[in-house]
Amino acid sequence: MAFKHILLHLDATEHCAKRVKIALDLAKKGDGVISAIFCQTNPQLSAIVGTHPVDDTLRKLSAEAEDSFMAAAKDAGVTAQVSNTLCTSHAQVVQAVTWATRTSDIAILGQYDWSTNYSGIPSDLAENVILHSGRPVLVVPFAGEFKTVGQRCLIAWNGGRESARALNDAIPMMKDAKMVEVFAIQKEGVKRPSEKELVVHLEKYGIPCKTAHDRRDKVSITDLLLSHAADEGSDLIVMGAHGHYGVSHMLKGGNTREILKHMTVPVLMSH
Repeated sequence: MAFKHILLHLDATEHCAKRVKIALDLAKKGDGVISAIFCQTNPQLSAIVGTHPVDDTLRKLSAEAEDSFMAAAKDAGVTAQVSNTLCTSHAQVVQAVTWATRTSDIAILGQYDWSTNYSGIPSDLAENVILHSGRPVLVVPFAGEFKTVGQRCLIAWNGGRESARALNDAIPMMKDAKMVEVFAIQKEGVKRPSEKELVVHLEKYGIPCKTAHDRRDKVSITDLLLSHAADEGSDLIVMGAHGHYGVSHMLKGGNTREILKHMTVPVLMSH
């Protein structure tokens, strides 16, 4: 079992090279193929309405990113193809990347860098693709270097549908893991499949597991999860996205949005 078709989002940010490397490593591991798509707006123009035409500035950014990716793929010996969707609004970017993701095994996107507030990419791109593509999304932080991804996995488990979806979507990345920890964060009185039942499931794939359990109390799930990942030296967090429903929850953003803002290691999310 491996990811055979990987969708990689390219853009003109300095962080793009980081996720290119991760995508190439993942493709080599599973003898997979990468479909890369350069998709963004012109960072010098407004992307709210998008009535202006695509100009040569954006075409040049696209050509540079595409050439750089194909050279890296050739050096790595990975089969790859690249295309572009040059957009004039952020809504177009979200739609194009979401649609491309639906015909892949997994998508690799970058975390939005709020410190630069790059206007060529919508800040909620990753969240929208996770919610609407129907595929798992690996989000790579803009800060830090990640020599390995998936050697030490931390599964955020609450026994819900989204957690189960993310867990099983991540199995191809965990097959060769040195250690997988199931970190159960559950409210008292909630009856759902336990972390012990999950270990039995993963053992059928030959995946080594251990468990840990914690309660929220007054600490946020984001702080609890990222702190535990740092303590364990995790290089991948696996979690379900938006496991609660309703307009008020979506407006607040919940744990999904907080993790996407403050993540310190790559996170695989599914909805």
